[in-house]
Amino acid sequence: MNELFQKNKKALLFLGIFVALVVLYEVFFSGGGSTSASSSVQSLNPTAGGLVSDISQSPVNDIAGSDLLSMLTELRSITFDESIFSDPVYQSLKDKSQPLAPEPLGKSVGRPNPFSDFGRGSGAIATSTPSH
Repeated sequence: MNELFQKNKKALLFLGIFVALVVLYEVFFSGGGSTSASSSVQSLNPTAGGLVSDISQSPVNDIAGSDLLSMLTELRSITFDESIFSDPVYQSLKDKSQPLAPEPLGKSVGRPNPFSDFGRGSGAIATSTPSH
């Protein structure tokens, strides 16, 4: 028996892992119902029984969904008075924006290697003079 186990060690290990995965799949993803024809039709629906429907119908999701819907109704009820744009104070505002200068194409602005030490990679040599 020990000799048979030593010869087929990898195959038996693979078989054991496969059986464990099948059992885990059945526990977590199957509905656990009967295997009649009607349940096999329901098994085509990913939300019919099992983990997916348990998550999608949890009370936590219902609470979060209701909070989201109430916030959405509050946001839809906000109105904006557009008469502010015809106000003389708004009309007297001046645009002081400045256009940005375009960067040269194909040329990189800055150091060739921004992560290198200062004085290296840019062609400049850092020198220090002792002060007396």
